[in-house]
Amino acid sequence: MKTAMKKCIPICCVCENVRGEALSPGTEPEWGPLKAYLDTHHLTIGGYRLTHTYCPACAVQFTKLGRTARPDIPEEHHETETANNVTPTILDAFDHMQQCDLDMLVEACPTLTWNQVFSEVDRLSRMGQLRLSHLGQGRYTIERPQPVAVGAGS
Repeated sequence: MKTAMKKCIPICCVCENVRGEALSPGTEPEWGPLKAYLDTHHLTIGGYRLTHTYCPACAVQFTKLGRTARPDIPEEHHETETANNVTPTILDAFDHMQQCDLDMLVEACPTLTWNQVFSEVDRLSRMGQLRLSHLGQGRYTIERPQPVAVGAGS
């Protein structure tokens, strides 16, 4: 039995607006209410799934909390630059925050895709460079482990 693929709709985890399509090439996508998006695209319950992110307005608020915006990288440099800088980009993000969830980390690393961040967090957690803590209901927090002093308490 073949099941139809559900459309993934990015929704801001703060304001709950959803990202639509860009109106023309080279423009930013529109953000708006979920109901309007569903009506425009003739989607019904069960025909879509939501994936959490941050809209530009809420991302600005996130950067005001201690992160500085990264400069835009020209499109032709994305593949080579990000392929070589995934680990340093992620670890650099933790120099500016003590802990976060995956979506916050993705937003803090705008030159990386969600998949690049997820894969690298998985690899770094297996190496002990990042620690994942289960918060319940499929949510995890990510943090840098504190260095352990050798010989402390001996």
